[in-house]
Amino acid sequence: MDEHCDTMETEEGIIVDTSLDILRKAAKKVLFEFNEKIYDMDGELRPADSEIRTGDTVLFEEKIQPCPARIIAIKIIRNFWYLNATSETPKSGYPSGRDAMKAAEMDEQNLRILERFLISAAGADHVKEVRKWKPDLKGEAVDVLGLIGSATKKWS
Repeated sequence: MDEHCDTMETEEGIIVDTSLDILRKAAKKVLFEFNEKIYDMDGELRPADSEIRTGDTVLFEEKIQPCPARIIAIKIIRNFWYLNATSETPKSGYPSGRDAMKAAEMDEQNLRILERFLISAAGADHVKEVRKWKPDLKGEAVDVLGLIGSATKKWS
């Protein structure tokens, strides 16, 4: 992360039942040029060819500096992923409230673009807002909510 930037969280994100390949294609719809990194549950960077396990984060981050846009994809269970779009903001803040609002709107727009692409690629029944998604089993719900909560803290 750039030393002159903080991460800005936008919306709560979405849950999608799809493959990593589809997520990569979705990231290409939002980000111009980007790096892909894998982090484990503890935030440790893992090799790019690592198997992605439950709780791992795939970070798609624009190569544009400073303050790149990011797509965060966290594997929550089976083929389900929690996705959110964020960007880094200057540590000194934006020059005006209007500039901050424009940045937040851009992150929200990126999430909408992701959602529309994923609906067309995976189907509407495979994409849900976090608030509306219900895991199949009660035990899964506890684990999933824990992963989403820790992801929000880690990446926001």
